[in-house]
Parts: sequence; C-alpha cells; structure tokens
Amino acid sequence: MFNPVDLFKQRLTEHIKLINRYLRYIFNGHFMIALSFTIIMLAIYYQKWLENLSDDFPAAFVIALALGFLVSYNPIQSFLKKPDKVFLIVKEEEMHRYFRLTLLYNFFVQLYVVLIVSAAVVPLYAQAFPGKTKLDYVLLLVIILVVKGWNMVTNWYMLKIRNPRIRMVDKLIRGLIGIAFFYFFLQEQFFVIIAILYFIVVINNYFLARKQSGLAWDLLIENDQNRLALFYRFVSMFAEVPQLTKRLRKRRMLASFIQNFIPFTHTSTYDYLYRLTFIRSSDYLSLYVRLIIIGGAIILFVPNVWLKIIFALLFIYMSNFQMITLYHHYQTNIWLDLYPVNLENRKKSFIKWVSLLTLIQTVIFAAVFFIWFDIGSVVLTFAAGSIFNYLFNYGYVKRKIEKASH
Repeated sequence: MFNPVDLFKQRLTEHIKLINRYLRYIFNGHFMIALSFTIIMLAIYYQKWLENLSDDFPAAFVIALALGFLVSYNPIQSFLKKPDKVFLIVKEEEMHRYFRLTLLYNFFVQLYVVLIVSAAVVPLYAQAFPGKTKLDYVLLLVIILVVKGWNMVTNWYMLKIRNPRIRMVDKLIRGLIGIAFFYFFLQEQFFVIIAILYFIVVINNYFLARKQSGLAWDLLIENDQNRLALFYRFVSMFAEVPQLTKRLRKRRMLASFIQNFIPFTHTSTYDYLYRLTFIRSSDYLSLYVRLIIIGGAIILFVPNVWLKIIFALLFIYMSNFQMITLYHHYQTNIWLDLYPVNLENRKKSFIKWVSLLTLIQTVIFAAVFFIWFDIGSVVLTFAAGSIFNYLFNYGYVKRKIEKASH
C-alpha cells in the first residue's frame, strides 16, 4: 500500500545523506577558514561603521530591503525525481501529505537564512531605532517568520502555474509589497493597509492556483533538478562531483585571444586544453572574476592599509585554491589517457597556467592601490602576492596534484 509519509522519509534520508557527503569537503577545506576570517573582519568594520552612522542614513529603507528580499526568497525542494512524473502522477490525490511535509521541511531549513540576515540587521535596527524594547525585537522576528511562511505557501501555489511570466510578475509584486510592508512597519505608518494588500495578493494566488487542473509535475521536477544542479556547482569548487553536468560556453572572442598565445606544438597540448577549459567552462572563469571583483571592492572600502594587503592575499589564496579542481576536470574522460604526452608535461602546464592566473590577480589587486598613489603598498602587495604564488603553486599545488596522480 502506498504511504506518502514513508516516501517523504525515504527521500529526505537520501537527501540528507547526499548533503552530508559533500559538506565534509566544504567544511574540511581551507576555504572555510578564509571565509570565516573575511566574515569576522567585515563584522568588525560593520560595527565601527554603525558607531559613526549619520542621522540622515535611510536605515528603515535598508532594513526593509533586506527583510523584503528575505521573506520573498523561498526556494522549494520537493525531492522529486524524473521517473515520478510517470509513476507518482497516478497517486496525486494521495500526495498532499507528502507535499505538506516538504513545505514544513523547507520552512525550517531556511530558518538559518532568517537567523543570518536578522543577526546582520539587528545592530542597524538598534542603532537607528534606540527606543525599541525587547518586545519590539520579538514582534519583528515573529512577523518575519509569519510573512516568510505566507510567501513559501504562495510560492508552492504558483508552481502550479506554467506561465513563467505570471510567476515572475508575482514574485516581483510580492517582493515590492514585502519591502513596503517592513518599511511602513518600521515607520509605524500605513502598516495595516499594506498588510491587507499583502493578504489580498496571497488569497488571489491561492484562487488562481485552484483553477489549475492538477500539479505541474514536470515543472516541480525541473525546479528540483535546477536546485540540485546549483548545489553540485557549488560543491564542485571544493571536490569532484560526478553527478554534475559540465556546461560549456563558446566565448569565441576570449578563446581566440587565448589561442594566439599558445604555440602550435606537441608540448603545448595541455596548455591549450587547460586554458580553453578555463575560458569555456561555466564555473572557473565566472568564479575567478567574481573573487577579483569582491576582493577589489573590499580593498577599496577597508580603511587600514595592512588589512587591505591581507585581504588581497586572502582573495588570491581563495582563487588559487578553487582553481585546483581544474586539474581534475577531465578525470572521468578516458581520451586524455590516449594523448601521447608525458604526464609531467600535464602537471607543468597546469601549474604554469594557475601561476599566470595568480599573477594577473596580484597585478590587479596591486593596481587598486594606485587610486591612493600609495606606491609602497603597490610594491608590497605585488611582492607578497608573487612570493605566495611561487610557494603555493610550486609547493602545495604541485604536491597535491602529484599525490592525486599516483
């Protein structure tokens, strides 16, 4: 006899095992140490910034923006698989308990995001509204949870709507109303009117979804597959993920530019392979550029020169560490074993390429100091980055890929 609760327990157990298997790679890596250091330093400077907060700063709008996005972002993972649209669709009437349990799971799992955003917003809230009592803080948290629950249920209803434009407009409207809701709540104005408007939108979505004939199983499964692919892409920065489908982009201009610097010789086989993989893969180039942009922004806004240099080295390290997975990109591809090229040549080509990437990033971070015409910091950042480049790539990375090759 089919039991939807047992099915939920089975799918949830499989999901937790999958998450735990890959989270070990993330939390055991050096990346988490670097990320923790970054968060601590940003928290310190955030506190200092709050101490000098001007009276005309739009704190209510900033808080409302953060909380509006928080309650509107409610991704739903329902643990469905591709065969389900054939084998479970006939049990749709019995699946209501299953989907209620998945909604509860998603709500409680996403509470960690509520805690993180609340922890970031509360100091600003306390600084901008010093007269608030503990009861006000509790009331704000309760309202966040209630509105987030509303939005999650509404998201579920909207997954019955196949038209992507309707779903997009709905998210936009609820996002804007959410921002207005919290803004007027903080300002203690028109709060009831916005709350009623919010309720009307939720009720409208409910009746709109009720008009649909059955669940959009293909849409639910596609939504789950996209969520899982997103998780795999994140984990792939730390370890090899066999389940991840590699996506390639042509990027003809960049690829053509890179090829101009690679000699057409037997020994340059892996130079060609790794550089084009870096350019055309959907992971490496975007990650590299993002870390440069974030690192450059932090260097710009952190006031202390020594901390600027430390953050420059930290982001050079994070980029370098993530690029190690490029060496294993073709681990499951047997064609590389047929290349008549020595394995040592492959290692040298890889180290040469990641060293060049590190050098480019070092030059960019050092160039940021030119904004203040601080030549000493430019030289120091470049020297420190170059020393790190040599020690890390020709020391740690070389040993790591040699160990992986045995």
